[in-house]
Amino acid sequence: MRAYGVAFVLGGLGLACDEDSALPPGVAGGAAGAAAAPAADGGAPAGVIIPAAPDTPDVTASAAGSSGRLPTPPVVTPDAAVSDEALLGTPERPLLSSSAAERQTVLAYLAAAGSIDALTVDHWDPTGGIGDVASFTPQLEVAAGGMYPTIQAAVTAAVATGATSRQYIAVAAGTYRELVCVPSGGPPITLYGTDPDAARTVVVFDNYSGKPKAVGTPANPCNPNLNGETFGTSGSTTFAVYSADFQAKNLSFVNDTDEATAVSESVQGVALTVQGDRAIFENVRVLGNQDTLFVKTSNAATVARSYFKSCYVEGDTDFIFGRGTAVLDGCTIHSVTSRTDSGVAIAPSTDSRNPFGILVNGATFSADGGAAAGSIHLGRAWDEGQGDVTTYATNVASGVYPNGQATVRGSTLLAHIQSTAPWRPAATTARPYSSAAGAYPANRLYEFENTGPGSAAPVE
Repeated sequence: MRAYGVAFVLGGLGLACDEDSALPPGVAGGAAGAAAAPAADGGAPAGVIIPAAPDTPDVTASAAGSSGRLPTPPVVTPDAAVSDEALLGTPERPLLSSSAAERQTVLAYLAAAGSIDALTVDHWDPTGGIGDVASFTPQLEVAAGGMYPTIQAAVTAAVATGATSRQYIAVAAGTYRELVCVPSGGPPITLYGTDPDAARTVVVFDNYSGKPKAVGTPANPCNPNLNGETFGTSGSTTFAVYSADFQAKNLSFVNDTDEATAVSESVQGVALTVQGDRAIFENVRVLGNQDTLFVKTSNAATVARSYFKSCYVEGDTDFIFGRGTAVLDGCTIHSVTSRTDSGVAIAPSTDSRNPFGILVNGATFSADGGAAAGSIHLGRAWDEGQGDVTTYATNVASGVYPNGQATVRGSTLLAHIQSTAPWRPAATTARPYSSAAGAYPANRLYEFENTGPGSAAPVE
C-alpha cells in the first residue's frame, strides 16, 4: 500500500461565475486544491460536522464497502478537510483509503442542500427509486393525437393547476421532438413512460451552443437567452428541470445534433439539464455527444442534488458536467467515438466550498468498438467562468473559485479508460492536473475500489 502523503481535501472556498457567463467545458484543461489545517488540539479540522441521522447507529468505515452506501451519512460542512487521511495509489491516480471513502458515499452526497453558508441537512435518501409506474394514477397523459400531444403541454397544464401535491404525467411510447422546460415554482411532477423500455419513449431536439438564433427568440424556455444570437450551452438543452422534487422514469432524453452540418465549432449540445433540488431519474437514457448531461445550480453558492438510478448516459466530451451535486448509481457511462478518439467522461465545476460534486457509484464505464485501449479519460475539472489560469489564480487568492469534485467508486472500468493518468488538465483554463496543492489548489478527483482492465493497480 502506497500512501504518498497528500491530504484528502473535502472543501475549499467558492466560485462566483454562473455557467451562462462562462466558456463551455469543451476546451482542454485540469486542476489542483488546498487542504484545511487540523484543529490545534489535534481533533477534527475546523468546519467538520458529522451529525448522525435520527435514531440511526454510528457506522464504521468497513460498513460502506465498495457499495458506496452508509446507513448514517456523514455530513461535512464547507471548508472542511480530513487532514489526517493520506491518499493511496499514485499522484497521477489517487485512490481513497477506506476511512476517506466513508465520507464519499451516496447518502453523504445527498444529505444536505441549500445555501453553502447555511446548508439544510435533511438526510435525503432516494435510493429506493420512485416506485412501480403501474401503481401510479396519472392526472395527465401524453400521446400523439391525445389531449396532450406534447410533453411540454402536459407539464404546462400541471403547473397551471396551482397544485401543491405531486402531479403524475404518463407518456405513451413514441418520439416527441420538442423542447421541454419544467419551471421552478411548480408542483412536484413525476413524468414516466408507460413502456418499461426507456428507448421507446424519447424526447429529442437538435439545438447546440453555436447554433444561430434571432435576438428575442427564446432558446429552451427555462433558459431563454433572449439577448443571445446563438443558443448557448444552457439554452441548447432538450429537456430542462428547474423545479424541485421532479421525478422521471422509463424515458430517453436526447440531443441529436449533427455536428457534421453545424455552422459553428461550438457544438456543445445538452440533452438533459437538472437544476432543481431532489430530482430523481430512474431507468432513463441520456444521449448526446459533448455536454450530454448538465447538473447545475441556480447560482454558485447553492447546493442542489440529483440522483440517477440504473441510468444510461452516452457521449464523447465532458458528457457529465456541472457544479450540481449528483449521484449516478448503478448506471452505464458509455463513450462514443464517432467524432473523437480521445474523449472525457466527467467534468465537474463544483464550487470549492462544496465537498460533494459528482459521485459515480457501482457503474460500468463502457465504450463503442472504435475506442482504443487507454484512449478515454475518466474526467477533468471544469474551471467554469475562469477564462485562463491567471484569472483562476486571482480568484483562488480572493477565495471565490470552482474546484471540480468527483469520485468514481465500486465501478467497472473497461479497457478504454486511461489506466495510468485518467484525469486530464482542466477544461476552459488548461490548468494542469495535480493531486497535490502547489501553484493551484489540489484537484478533488478520486477513485475507490474500482475493477476492470481500466482500473488502477491494486494497492499492496
